[in-house]
Amino acid sequence: MQTELLLAEADALLARGRAHNAARLLTPFVGREPENVGGWQRMARARLDLGDPAEALVAAQAAWHLDPYGTESLHWLSAAHSHLGDHAEAIAAAAAACREDPGNPRLHNRLAQAQLAAGLPTDAAEGLRCVVDMAGWDADLMVTYGMALFAIGRPLSAREAVGRALAIDFGHAGARSALHAFAAAMSTAVDAASLALAADDYAESLRIHPGRPPLRRPGAVRSATGYVARMTLSWFLAVLAGAGLLDAAGLLTVPSSLYVALLCAAGTAGCVFALTDQSRSRA
Repeated sequence: MQTELLLAEADALLARGRAHNAARLLTPFVGREPENVGGWQRMARARLDLGDPAEALVAAQAAWHLDPYGTESLHWLSAAHSHLGDHAEAIAAAAAACREDPGNPRLHNRLAQAQLAAGLPTDAAEGLRCVVDMAGWDADLMVTYGMALFAIGRPLSAREAVGRALAIDFGHAGARSALHAFAAAMSTAVDAASLALAADDYAESLRIHPGRPPLRRPGAVRSATGYVARMTLSWFLAVLAGAGLLDAAGLLTVPSSLYVALLCAAGTAGCVFALTDQSRSRA
């Protein structure tokens, strides 16, 4: 029961974009229970959210060795390999997951993402063409399909697919980001030749080359900022309380200007933490 509660707490932290907190929670747990597959899977996700694919791969491989046919382990193994530019391994792991559970759109989405990262948009679009007919209710899948369509030079179909994602989830951040990227790419397209060039440039932007530093997700950045702000707020409040106690006991004379400075600093840190926490809740 305690293990289930801890994993549920990790899931909640990850869902709110607090990957740093989730990693801190999971690190001693997987140390105590190295045979727990779920702990390693969540650790892989947390490390990817923090922009650390090398450590994510270590965690994903630990989960995969414990559960070599588990689709969740294969999913995170594929994702970690993709972020490191190990595309053959990423595609193989995602394809294996799809074979284990062929009706799961999330796994087909991972396979298509691995193919896009490898510079294979035609394979991604073709692979998703039949899947979206069966799982058109999955917004993430529709966004990836739209990205693949744009990368092979079909911008109208790409916008339609992303539009379907927004119809499913109007606030879908990935869909809105994709539309912005489409608009930027199309700004240079004036004829068939320039459209083909824009599609090629877009496809290239989706590729992950070995050794290229991975882009941090917005949620991970917000999580790190919020964590620093929270810790700063805690320190300022502790100093403020300590100064007040020493002043009250007559052991130290604290000038009023110092109280004002500490209160202002604590208030600023509190505002930053509140804003980042609100942003995570909306994400």
